[in-house]
Amino acid sequence: MEWCCAVFQGWFQTAGTRGLGVFVSGSSSPAPSFILQFRALDPGKAAPHTEYPLSSVLDVHIQFCPWCGANLKKFYRNTYSSLEKPGLRLVVR
Repeated sequence: MEWCCAVFQGWFQTAGTRGLGVFVSGSSSPAPSFILQFRALDPGKAAPHTEYPLSSVLDVHIQFCPWCGANLKKFYRNTYSSLEKPGLRLVVR
């Protein structure tokens, strides 16, 4: 796998854990989504009780690498499927 930069590779490898991560969702669709995700909690951990709403996961769709500026759809056009982690994408209901 050729990466646009080492930082993107590192955050891809941590996707799904607490903190920041990047991955692809929908690689089989005509327009796959590159997602920058932040998770406030470790997987499987219960959210603490608060008096205010708490977002435990935040997804942001991106087109360019936040660290090196590469156009992600162009750079990874032949390798979408190897970057896919569909189980991590937030599903809004």
